[in-house]
Amino acid sequence: MYDEDYMFIEPDHNRWAKLIVSFLLTAFIAVSVSMNFDYLQFLDSMITTGIQGKAVSQPLEGFYTMISFLASPKMDIFWILIIAFFLWGFKYKIPALFAIFTLGGADVIGFIIKNVVKRDRPPLHMATDDGYSFPSGHVLGAFIVLAIIWIFVVPLIGKASVRILIRAILIIGLMLVMFSRVYLNAHYPTDTIGAGFVAYTWLQLAEILYSLYAPNLKQINFISNSKI
Repeated sequence: MYDEDYMFIEPDHNRWAKLIVSFLLTAFIAVSVSMNFDYLQFLDSMITTGIQGKAVSQPLEGFYTMISFLASPKMDIFWILIIAFFLWGFKYKIPALFAIFTLGGADVIGFIIKNVVKRDRPPLHMATDDGYSFPSGHVLGAFIVLAIIWIFVVPLIGKASVRILIRAILIIGLMLVMFSRVYLNAHYPTDTIGAGFVAYTWLQLAEILYSLYAPNLKQINFISNSKI
């Protein structure tokens, strides 16, 4: 359970290494997508066939459509505002602001990468899935929302077994979002994988900023009583 004597996100020298490695992997995937390398096409084709291959015998379109809706960018904003509202109410004001800032930053980064890479959507995608394909905005946003729950909400739960169960559900939830976007033909698999790396890279940088500046933010009057 969370100990109020410590910050949710404490300084960690390994975080810089994680940031660098994840950034390099993100850049590698983005360049591979931009250059349309053959091995990437093979990987996308193989994974897509594995996910969509059961579409006839096991129709899951309704289920995945619901998952996709719950993880849509607009819903991500709704979820993060709900989480921030309750965090603020329990005097976790700086974590609440961090949650909003992190999702907002991820959306901006995702938009920039989409317009730099300019990958077209898969053929026969639904008309509602407009814009460029890489990275998946659904996966990017869902990753951040679930990460905020992982970092700030789960540690407040007293029972260890419940914390483990919820974290397992969060991982499964993210996997379902990734599967749904491929199943619904909205993205190539590497769009969802790339989105995960983009989100993780940005999260590492955001955590570094939090660990460095959260204590200083307590000097601001309206958040001076915030727990961090």
